[in-house]
Amino acid sequence: MLGEKIKALRKENGMTQTELSQRLNSEFGLKTDRVMVSKWETGFQTPVVSTLVCLSKLFGVSLDELNGTQNENNEKNNIEAAKVALFSGAGEVTDEMWQEVVNFAKYVEAREAKKNENK
Repeated sequence: MLGEKIKALRKENGMTQTELSQRLNSEFGLKTDRVMVSKWETGFQTPVVSTLVCLSKLFGVSLDELNGTQNENNEKNNIEAAKVALFSGAGEVTDEMWQEVVNFAKYVEAREAKKNENK
């Protein structure tokens, strides 16, 4: 799970394994290479705690999130809270209703990104 999270964060940040190891080396003084990153991502080896701290700083996530020990119900609870806030008094919120909200949020996000590109 940790390895999958490292890989996902690396890809979200548009880095190769080599680029991740280079950033860890240059920004935190670590001695890593692409092979080590590969071992972390496949679960063959686990990074030491000090390296986990560097990874969390580099990716801008908490150690709990990086380790996957963050409350796994947080997202579900946040969605339920959003449903109550958006649809209070509307009765049961169907999957179709929620999907419309998600689609609208994506539309607004894309519109704002396009505005920012044009600046």
